[in-house]
Amino acid sequence: MLSIRLALLLLASAVQFCSGGYVPPTKYLIVSNARNGTIGYVKLSRTGQHSPVRILIDKQLVHPQGIAVDQKRQLLLIADSELKKVVSYGLLVREDGSLGVDEQTPVAEDVEARWVTVDGLGNVYLTDEEQGKVFKISARQMLDGDTEARPAYAEAGPGDSSGGVAAGGAVSAPGGIATDNFHVFWTNKEQGETVGTVMKALQVPGRASGGGGGSSNASASPQLQSPKALAKNLAKAYGLCLALDSLFFTGPDKRVYAVKTTTPSSGDEGVVTVVASDLENPRGCAWDGESTVFVADRSADGVFAISGPPLSMTEASSTKVVHFEGAFGVAVFSSDRRSSAAAASAALWAALLALSSALLASSPSAGARRM
Repeated sequence: MLSIRLALLLLASAVQFCSGGYVPPTKYLIVSNARNGTIGYVKLSRTGQHSPVRILIDKQLVHPQGIAVDQKRQLLLIADSELKKVVSYGLLVREDGSLGVDEQTPVAEDVEARWVTVDGLGNVYLTDEEQGKVFKISARQMLDGDTEARPAYAEAGPGDSSGGVAAGGAVSAPGGIATDNFHVFWTNKEQGETVGTVMKALQVPGRASGGGGGSSNASASPQLQSPKALAKNLAKAYGLCLALDSLFFTGPDKRVYAVKTTTPSSGDEGVVTVVASDLENPRGCAWDGESTVFVADRSADGVFAISGPPLSMTEASSTKVVHFEGAFGVAVFSSDRRSSAAAASAALWAALLALSSALLASSPSAGARRM
């Protein structure tokens, strides 16, 4: 009888543990400081009272600018123009809720990358303003440790033998970059009013290298096709981030803009909306997956939140939520909740097994067999 009571107690505890309801993941806002080569973070709170800024990385970086999070693989990607690299760090959440990283790993080398993004498959895209190219590190390269960035799109002029795909006027000192797994979007920092302030190109699989008597250079195969300008409202733009079907981008006029990712049937660029006009020197931006777009302002030394209205493409005031000197790039990381779900499932099954064993041990037939 005692064993049955104990098993029932375990079962009740397991059910209570599993029936606690949905617990949203803990989110962290990660920010880069290009001035002193550091990366910081805060734990986001739904009340708006975020935790104090903590330093995540304070060595091995020189001029970190654009950053991105590969949520599926728990990686932080950092574009450092002085190192001429894109590097990655594994992200981990400690028992006390603080955020940590493992060792630095090179992703792309010999590129003056300032902005970086990653798609759901693990393909990394980056822009090189000096070379006027959009580069790609494929998911396979990430697995193999191959750090040779291959041009996915380039402004290929006469005599250009880089293997890049001529952009037909679509790339002009490219800046911020984003992807929705089907398209790649980027800003231009030169001639945006003619070439395009925000560009959109279709992702296509590259041809396998070698075979058929063709070139063995995989970089000669197009990776991005059919470029279209979504906006031509600014001569230059900086950061770019995706939120559902809207793109947010920052400009030198202290404003944050938004435009839809869909191309009008007329073939013209889309309608651009001002969503914030009270910043000082906005750079990178990131969506939290819900109703807030975060914007780093390097002159105001912090990160500002634009909540609610931006996703409906209307102007709203911005609120400074984090003080971080020289804030440049920004990204949002969500902690993995699968371990909690697995623990709950294991606890429930263990309790059920204990109850079943106790019931079998106390049944009359079991006693008869023991006789």
